[in-house]
Order: sequence, then C-alpha cells, then structure tokens
Amino acid sequence: MFYQCGDAVKVGYARSDDGLNWERPLFNATDFSAHVHEIIQGNDTVCVDTPPEVGEGETLTNLVAGFHMPSVMYDPDSPLPYKMFAFGEGGYHSLASERGQRFRATGENPVIPMLAFKNEFTGKTWVSDVAPCYKDRHGYTAMIKTYEVDVEERTRRCVGRAVSEDLNSWSEVETVWIPGPAEDEIARARGFSWADFYGLCPFPYGEGYLGMLWLFEIDREFKSGTNLGKMEVFLAYSPDGKQWRRLSDEPFIPWDLNFGEQGGMVTTASTPIFEDNEIKLYYSDSNYVHGCYEEDYTGSVVDPAWVTRCARIPKERLVGATSTSGRLVLKPSAAPEGRLRLNIDSRGGVAEISISEAGDSVASFRVENQDESDLWLTVPFGEVLELSITLKNATLYALELR
Repeated sequence: MFYQCGDAVKVGYARSDDGLNWERPLFNATDFSAHVHEIIQGNDTVCVDTPPEVGEGETLTNLVAGFHMPSVMYDPDSPLPYKMFAFGEGGYHSLASERGQRFRATGENPVIPMLAFKNEFTGKTWVSDVAPCYKDRHGYTAMIKTYEVDVEERTRRCVGRAVSEDLNSWSEVETVWIPGPAEDEIARARGFSWADFYGLCPFPYGEGYLGMLWLFEIDREFKSGTNLGKMEVFLAYSPDGKQWRRLSDEPFIPWDLNFGEQGGMVTTASTPIFEDNEIKLYYSDSNYVHGCYEEDYTGSVVDPAWVTRCARIPKERLVGATSTSGRLVLKPSAAPEGRLRLNIDSRGGVAEISISEAGDSVASFRVENQDESDLWLTVPFGEVLELSITLKNATLYALELR
C-alpha cells in the first residue's frame, strides 16, 4: 500500500499478507529539514528488510517519496515496474521504482505543468491538485481536477482527462465532466448548497469503466480561502473513459457511514483489488470537514482522525440490475458448452429466465428466494441463443454463457 501522509505531502509504504493486517517497515533514512522528494532517490539496492545506516539529522522512516495525491501503478514488463503519478512542485510528476521502496524521476518533471484557473468575478485563482491515474490496455490516463465558472459566478471543480503512452509525454488536459443540477440536488438533500467533483478514480470493468466519484457537498466558500463542506463517494460508469454518469443518487460510501454526523470526508484508493471471491475496496474517511483549518472557520476540531478502511464486497457485486417487476432482453449469444452462470440475489423475490432460438422457446428457469454468486444452469447448445430475464424483487449482478 502506498498512501498519503505527513501533512499530505509525503508518500508512505505499508505491506500486508492478507490485505487486512498491515505493517509499516522502516527502511529509508529521511532528513525532514529538506524536501523529501529530493532525498529519497537512487535505485532500490537496499532490501526493505535491511535498513540503511542513519546519518546525522536523519530519521528512519517508511517514506518512499514526497508528493501529494499519489497514484501508484504496477507494470510487470518494465525494468522499473512501480510507476507513480503525483502532484508536486510545479505540477504533476512521473516517477518509477524497481521495488517500490524509492521512487525517482525517469524524465523531466513536471510532465504536466501546474494548472491555474482564475475566476474573473471573485479574483481568486484556483489550482489543480487531485489527479487519480490508472493504466489499461490503451496506456495511462489521469483524471485531473479542472475548474469552470458557473452562471452564479462560482468556481466549480470538474473532472479533466489527459492520456499518455509512457507516463512522460501527455496530451492536453480536457474537461470531460462538469457537475450540474442533479449533483446540486443531492447536496441540498444532505443540507448543503451545491456540489463539485473533487476527484474521480476510474478502473476498467468489463468492456467499459467504473469509477469512484468523490462528490464534494459544499456549504459555502470562504472569503479568503477554499470551500466548507463534506465529501462522499458515488459509483460512476463510462463506456469509453470519457463520457461519465453516476449510477445512483445514493452514495456508495456516505460520509456518515462510520463517524455518524461527525463524518467529514471520504476518499478512495485509485482502484479496488479484485480477488477470486470478493472485491477489496480501500477508502479513508475523516471526522472533520473540508475547510476546517481556514481562518474564517468558526467551528472546532476535536481529536481529528483520518482512518484507512477496507470494504469487502462479494465478487461482481459492485453493480447490478434490480427491479420490482422488470424485464431484461440480452443480445443473442452462443453457449458452446451448454452452461449458464448467474450471480443473483432473489431473496424475497424471483427471477424468471426464458431461452429461445430463432424465436422458438427451448428452455425456461425460475430462480426463487436464492442468493448465489455461482448458480450454474444447464441450457441447450446453440449458436444464437436469445435470453430474457424477468426480475421481480430481485437483483442480477452477472450472467455468463459458456
């Protein structure tokens, strides 16, 4: 695990055998009087279990870099397989590491200069920082925070996008998603005034993408500072990584899930971990609000805490089709092995599956009051089978024809 720490400008390292119990080995000698990103350099010649000697003014730490909002990706085909994209001095930086223990620049940084957006009505200049980055078959994509000024002269945080083949040469940043009335309505229902997009963490899922959207629900803007508000996570979908929409008006991880009314901000790791039978989603939440350290803030922060947690979700159950009485018709597909797998929850309901070929019914099934992630059914062999599924108080998470 690579995580933000040290007044949000340092990157810590932790490791675990099971993803639930973590340790923070101390292996890098750090001089806190200097910039951490200038000190923790070089190659990974020192094993994580063999700490170096500590010099004068240095402290043994688990720090691997000195940046803000890091995304770390693993590329096993590279001689430096650990890749980092993060915000630092002058903009966005690209770094790499052999073992994930010391990150160093592999080219000229910043690879994307700092983005500044001035609101002509207020005179304030807003600077981008958050930029979750992911890698897929197309290369690297960074979802960089951009800003737009709305009709009410407010500066709104938006989702921008830039792409790269090598993490060093990037396209121009393009704004691809702007918050609108639907997001503002969510914020007002939670007792706030409007909502911005604070960050978006996408990851490939099937033929498209899912993303963890950090929705910033804002109370007001400080005269001489940032906005006051809270943050919670919504699940979003895109067919191509460019066009995005929320999947629900209900938060996926609400800010009051763990701390109750004291809950403040929720952010997520850049991607979930997909295992055979479950999904591990790492997220962090706080018991204080965004903007609480501004001079104009009139509240108080008692025992501030920011906690890293792990949500465990059954496999394939991030999204599903659900209905009290609805029908799904799938594109015709082949079943060369004559097998159909369902990941379904019909507790308190029923799912009716009809299979036809060339318009003629060849099989039907009724799945009632079951909760199964691997429910296998035997279906007729066919080159072009047509499936329709009626859901009555049931949820279908996945379907697989073999």
